[in-house]
Amino acid sequence: MHRTQIYFDEALFEAIKKEANSMGISLSEYIRNILKKELQKRKKRDKKPDFSSFAGMWDNREITQKSLREKAWKK
Repeated sequence: MHRTQIYFDEALFEAIKKEANSMGISLSEYIRNILKKELQKRKKRDKKPDFSSFAGMWDNREITQKSLREKAWKK
């Protein structure tokens, strides 16, 4: 583990300490947990969708603007 020093304003420090105490964990563990959750959220959000399962699904089909309009206005 890596040790670092962080400065908090008094109100934030008290809020963090209160949350950690209510959960029965150390201040350090609480901060690590919050940071891990935030990084996981970002990782999920930044993950690019996998469209490989759709590859080739339109093969051998006439998909043009003209053909789509003809089908849309067909009675």
